[in-house]
Amino acid sequence: MTVQFDSEAASALVTQLGGQIVRDPFYQSEPWDQLSLVIELDGRKRMFGYVYSAGDWEAAGPDGIEPLETAGKLREAMQLQGKAPWKKCLVTIDRASAKIDIDFDYDGSKWVPDMADPGAFAMGLKPAKRG
Repeated sequence: MTVQFDSEAASALVTQLGGQIVRDPFYQSEPWDQLSLVIELDGRKRMFGYVYSAGDWEAAGPDGIEPLETAGKLREAMQLQGKAPWKKCLVTIDRASAKIDIDFDYDGSKWVPDMADPGAFAMGLKPAKRG
């Protein structure tokens, strides 16, 4: 027997999360083509991200905590009995296509900011251009 999580609930939460991010007052007020947002839920709960426009990047995260709360609900919806939940997720959004992608980190070792080269780190999180 294959154990699965509630994919319908998870899908609805992904849509809700994407909407909360793009409707956040900060993101509404800034010009951007793409964005990336890391949400960490293991131990210290936090969000950090970047917006990308015209080949440049800027550190930027949402003003509100709603995305953090929704990500927590998504993690719960995806939790498999007897398995460890994911610790971080990377949400990427392409504004023109409205495409939302989410990757998950189950051991917590991905997407650790590189203080020695923040530009390379930011560009490494940039979503691939979609056509």
